[in-house]
Amino acid sequence: MTTFEILWNRSQCSACKWLGRYRTVSADSLSLLKEMGGQYPENIKVPFPGPLYSSIGLDEVEDQVKFLVLTLDHIINLMDATEHMKSVQWDPVTVEYFLKVLHRQSSELKECVAHYNKPSHKKSYEIKIKRHFRTLRKILKKEKYSAQAWEKIRRAVRTHLQRMEIIVTSSVTV
Repeated sequence: MTTFEILWNRSQCSACKWLGRYRTVSADSLSLLKEMGGQYPENIKVPFPGPLYSSIGLDEVEDQVKFLVLTLDHIINLMDATEHMKSVQWDPVTVEYFLKVLHRQSSELKECVAHYNKPSHKKSYEIKIKRHFRTLRKILKKEKYSAQAWEKIRRAVRTHLQRMEIIVTSSVTV
């Protein structure tokens, strides 16, 4: 290995040291999400792109981090619809703090992405995750932003955050 390769590998590792702290911030976001609405209703079915997460879990760390950023940004856009949350009894301060934690996760991961030199070779996940979040928005709209529709969304977001944590945990241990 050349000196350049050693230095480049070190800079890549130090650029994403934040991945090691991701679990702490992720635990905060999951805790706030639960606090927003209490127990998750077990009888609610929500579409989820499980196979997409399984395939992303096998990709290179760079592509995983790019996927996490993309997914976090979709979650933020979905949950930042406070004008449509009148039917749900969530504490607005908790929702706001939840969004701040998600913004922090996204911005920290974007700093990691900025250190990656090569472009992503996985554009198909962008289309799939965009399609999934479009489906979640349609659920809200179809159910007229009802409290039950928002609970479906909250449950889907919980599943996303949990699966994202699994991806980060596996990429940090590699």
